[in-house]
Amino acid sequence: MKTADEMFEELGYEKKYLNNIQWYIKKLFKNNYTQITFDVIDKTVAASNNKNEAINLDIKELQAINKKCQELGWIE
Repeated sequence: MKTADEMFEELGYEKKYLNNIQWYIKKLFKNNYTQITFDVIDKTVAASNNKNEAINLDIKELQAINKKCQELGWIE
């Protein structure tokens, strides 16, 4: 069974961590990117682009998000 980090990596995301925020960034081209952010204190997830606009997620990204939530103990 793959970890969420492995799943995100296979999708082209790079993991970053600062204080209580974990995020996965996927560079698209030039200065454009998408990011999926996990706030481990507030137990929230956000997905946006570099313009801070909400983005659409595909099923593989949703599976990685669910796996990360399980690993953080937010869901069973």
